[in-house]
Amino acid sequence: MEFFRKPLVIALLISLPSSIYAAAERRLQIGFVSVGTPVAPLWVAADRGFFAQEGFDPELIFIGSAPTMLASMMAREVPLALTAGTAVVSAAAGGAPLKILATFANRLTSELIARPGITRPEDLRGKRVGVQSIGGGFWMQALLALEHLGLEPVRDRLHIQAIGPDPQRVTALETGAIDVTVLTRAFSQPLKGRGYPLLLDLGKANIPLTGTGLIALKETVEQSPQRLERVLKGLLRALVFIHNPVNREAVIQTLARRLRVEQRDADEGYRATLETLERKPYPSAQGLLNIRRMLARTNPKVATVQVEDVIDTRILRKLDESGFIDALYSGPGAR
Repeated sequence: MEFFRKPLVIALLISLPSSIYAAAERRLQIGFVSVGTPVAPLWVAADRGFFAQEGFDPELIFIGSAPTMLASMMAREVPLALTAGTAVVSAAAGGAPLKILATFANRLTSELIARPGITRPEDLRGKRVGVQSIGGGFWMQALLALEHLGLEPVRDRLHIQAIGPDPQRVTALETGAIDVTVLTRAFSQPLKGRGYPLLLDLGKANIPLTGTGLIALKETVEQSPQRLERVLKGLLRALVFIHNPVNREAVIQTLARRLRVEQRDADEGYRATLETLERKPYPSAQGLLNIRRMLARTNPKVATVQVEDVIDTRILRKLDESGFIDALYSGPGAR
């Protein structure tokens, strides 16, 4: 009996490491900061099996603060993340070796919504501005929106308050904890229907801003280019799926579930998604320059950040130049 046990034990010991290695290879952890339509490619890639198609078992990790997310990345707890260019530029000024691999949203469609009674930009002087987190994407959007309206936080005594993601900012606006905030359309639309004033449609303002994109540490890019290529393939498949009008209902269902909103609000979010998402997700250098300009007002170190140092589109460009992206868009049912 002992004779038969030994080969079995040896076989188990030999096979165990390979199975553990295979499971580790399949595991894909991606963090995300905002709960909004720019994250749609990540959700769709997970929900529709595009990551699985590339051999991954995805785990999407919500961390509602860009600084916390970046700290997790620096601690090697989260290898990849979707966050705004604002957070990346801020971290790069502090020496963080981060790279933007692709940016899904370079065009803003969010809206500056105020509480009832505030109807003009000058009404905001001395008021409270709610943002998701200080230094994050919505913080930058709020600053750019205020600048567009001729307001300056210090001069006009604006109080910037970190509240949290869209649902929390909606609640803060409804309860009077804040006076104005920037919201994605899926969340601003219901408020407008109830009489909350729209002070600025950022989409019509045409403000360049490098928004939500896929980021990684420089060492991750250098050590795992093939793995990152597969990740990008999954996200690109999702991007094409979203842009295909045949998939409208499927995308709306994902948005309704992920955003936890009613179907009609998810429908508005879908329209905003189509307006926001790039067909080919190259980061906007002009958007990063805009971010650098704004951040340098309070942190002179940011002025030394070179935009080309935080963008790494080698993998995306390889896929584009190989014809992979164009082939997805010209596939059956694509438009």
